[in-house]
Amino acid sequence: MASILTALIIGQAISGPVVDAPSAIIVDEASGKVLWGRNANSPMFPASTTKIMTAMLLLEHSTPGEIITAPPGVEYIEPSSMHLKTGEKVRVKDMLYALMLRSANDGCVAVAHHVAGSVPNFADLMNRKAQQLGCANTKFTNPNGLPDEGHVTSASDLTLMARAAMKYPLFREVVRTKKTRIARSINAKDLWMVNRNKYLGKDPSADGIKTGYTKAAKSCYVGSATRENFRVITAILGSEEWIVDHAAMLKWVYKNYDRQVVFRAGAPVGQIELAGLEKPIPAMTGINIISVVRPGKTDGTLKIETLPDLRGPILKKQKIGEATWTDSDGFEQRFAVFASEAVDLAPVQGNSLLGGTLWLGVGVAGGAWFLQNRNRRRFIYGRRKRKLV
Repeated sequence: MASILTALIIGQAISGPVVDAPSAIIVDEASGKVLWGRNANSPMFPASTTKIMTAMLLLEHSTPGEIITAPPGVEYIEPSSMHLKTGEKVRVKDMLYALMLRSANDGCVAVAHHVAGSVPNFADLMNRKAQQLGCANTKFTNPNGLPDEGHVTSASDLTLMARAAMKYPLFREVVRTKKTRIARSINAKDLWMVNRNKYLGKDPSADGIKTGYTKAAKSCYVGSATRENFRVITAILGSEEWIVDHAAMLKWVYKNYDRQVVFRAGAPVGQIELAGLEKPIPAMTGINIISVVRPGKTDGTLKIETLPDLRGPILKKQKIGEATWTDSDGFEQRFAVFASEAVDLAPVQGNSLLGGTLWLGVGVAGGAWFLQNRNRRRFIYGRRKRKLV
């Protein structure tokens, strides 16, 4: 059976933030929805934002207490060094702080040898991971972002890496830290790691992620900010003043977008009719479905596709299909739906599936099941001068 209610409204275009960087992007961290971008798919030099991938691979292939031993020749890797000595031992957790706060290029080489045996092998691992994440404009040749004509990525790809890395609690803890003391086996005079991300001290909502700079790349930045559970990821490449650009992007996105609960976990989202059952199956989602849209643009469409082999009777909390929510900007989110109650067989013959798709259009007054506890946020931050550094 198919039921269609029309209610999808596409929001009008809105002008973006005033940003000087040639390449930049803002995405919703939870869903990956692109909220604004400029040349976001252009391959560019990433400088030390490369270390997001290096740190993520270290987390994936090691435990926090595991020991990394610095390889021969590590003393000659500059700049941004933690001054490792050949044979020096550092725990994985401490090395993460060295990578993400001090931006230690020598630490990255030690990580490459620890995880993959060599820098070329580790670069291969980086590129395989980038492909898995869907990065279309990335080619890594080293673990630290030091200048290399073949070492490029894009602002869009960096947000894919950042969203994946931010799923690790230890990574989130590290990148929001301003200063910490590590332990190491040889160079005991160099223990304090100070974060080069100066924006952490300028905005209480800032919680990461990584700065970068080389003469060829100029200033680069991948940032994270969270306001009232609404986290956005930004990426900036080739900037002259990344702090100014980043601040403008955050001001713009939190003014122009709201984070709204479309469907709450356990609340009904619609009904599925199945031949042979005594009544329709009430469908629910198992998780909160969040939509990031312009204030007031709450309309959208919900499409529910039942499982192809679905038969009655239906048990409570049984998976009955997959749903796709399309918001007012055309962005899609897919999620599983479950029966919110058990439904028995009807006292009639036959038990075949009548229809496999249910369409629901949802308007602003779409019912109690939609947009429960819709909240509008208004963030009031003190006016800042355009020149922040």
